[in-house]
Amino acid sequence: MALVNVKLDEEDARRAKALQGAGVVLSALVREAIRAEYARRIEPATSARKRSAVVAEILTAFPEPSDLPPVIDTTDRRTVKRRIATKLTRPAR
Repeated sequence: MALVNVKLDEEDARRAKALQGAGVVLSALVREAIRAEYARRIEPATSARKRSAVVAEILTAFPEPSDLPPVIDTTDRRTVKRRIATKLTRPAR
């Protein structure tokens, strides 16, 4: 088993001491934190879910409202220019 030393600033050292005083086993807390971070950062990279599948899942869970304005082609600069000009035009008083 590997031993890992960690330097703590005064605030973190105070928190660690308070946790120990409350009966928390710090080594178990560190192991749990390492496992959670590994699951969050490393395992998703190894499972290699396709991004398109993730996006499809999100869009299924949160569909777009039907009352949105029409989507414009943001790669067409003339269309974007017209859209911005329309949005910035103030009504006559």
